[in-house]
Amino acid sequence: MENGQYAFRVKPTKHLLAQPAQGSSGNRFTQVIHSRKAHQKSRGGCYECKQRRKKCDEARPSCTRCLEKHTECKYIAVGRPVHLSNQAKESTPRISTLLWPVARSPPVLTASDHAQHTPKDLLLLDYFINNVGVSVAGPEYSHTFTVQVIDIAKEVPFLMHAMLALSACQLQHTVADGSPYRLPEALHTHLASQGLRQAVGHMNTVKDMDSVLTSAMLLNCLAFCYADWRDEEVDVNTSRPSWNWLRIQTGLKDLLIETKPFHCESIWMPMFIATKTFAITEPPQNDLDIRLAKFCGIVSDSSDIDNPYFEFYTQLAPLVIRKPDIYYLRMYSNAIGGIDQKFVELLEKEDSKAMVLFAHWLALMCSCITWWITRRTSRECWMICRILDKRLLGEDRALLERPAEACGYPLGLGELLCQAPTFSRTMMLGNNFRALA
Repeated sequence: MENGQYAFRVKPTKHLLAQPAQGSSGNRFTQVIHSRKAHQKSRGGCYECKQRRKKCDEARPSCTRCLEKHTECKYIAVGRPVHLSNQAKESTPRISTLLWPVARSPPVLTASDHAQHTPKDLLLLDYFINNVGVSVAGPEYSHTFTVQVIDIAKEVPFLMHAMLALSACQLQHTVADGSPYRLPEALHTHLASQGLRQAVGHMNTVKDMDSVLTSAMLLNCLAFCYADWRDEEVDVNTSRPSWNWLRIQTGLKDLLIETKPFHCESIWMPMFIATKTFAITEPPQNDLDIRLAKFCGIVSDSSDIDNPYFEFYTQLAPLVIRKPDIYYLRMYSNAIGGIDQKFVELLEKEDSKAMVLFAHWLALMCSCITWWITRRTSRECWMICRILDKRLLGEDRALLERPAEACGYPLGLGELLCQAPTFSRTMMLGNNFRALA
């Protein structure tokens, strides 16, 4: 303002201008700022209103909004917000960093302190929003990955690195020349893993939990689909399965247990509810559950205490007796929860019973043809079938029929290999290419 003339067309309103202070010049003004009235945010709204991000009047048994829309009104029991005092924090047990049990996965390059980004990062972020989030989470939860997770990642660097790493991984798998994305994948995987290890023991709020849990989910997916670019040159009939990736998957189970107090306010609560209430209505189509139970020595009074195969078998049994379908992908993924470190040790020792059970899980996953599944499952399933092909006889060998069919392994391949050593590799690679079609 100069000589009563304002530089802008709209004059400031009178309530923003105060009288000059005594003893001061007439052209010096102070702005009157009205502070916001403090209010307590309620977290007791119904499930539907929380999903729609609408204010709920919390009427019981049904809120007004649900009554108007004729929808079922559900209330989720919500505890008081968790705010730990310094004394409480000291006495609270920290989550062990062993929840991320392998030193590094996949093998990554060590980044220097100043190298936090690559020229492809904006492209990778856009690709995650438009492609990766949907392909990994499915259409039901794509909004969670592409909106809610993005909002958190703006403030949590290690979560953003995990997203960019998975984008780079998918581009490596799906474009004609994926080599330009190897370095971005390695860099962001390293930074995401490093940040996750530091954060896993310091979760005091729901946001902390969502950041850690989502990053672990993304890195688990990365470890699952990861395969070194040299793998295609390795003969699957001479190499042995590596189980480091499976050890990482089992770590997520412990993380879910430790973060349970925060789940009721998590962005993943809808997925937790859907998983818990999912019901299989399709009738059984075979007796594989009975045959696998007999093979593994599981009887009516067996438990995970006296039988190391029991827990995984319990998760697998209702799935193997039905036709494999991507509709059950969430249930297939949850079945990993029945695997613990002892079961992984049995796989490492090439225990026949553990490998047969796991081969049937891989066969189910092979039916879900997508970029982050097929490459891993077809290779592992092929190698297990090769190991057990000569070992199992009679009825036991018949248990390999479904896994062999799923990955394209011809039972009795040992004799064929003597005549055509490259035959197996050609067939197995054909299985991988189906995922890119």
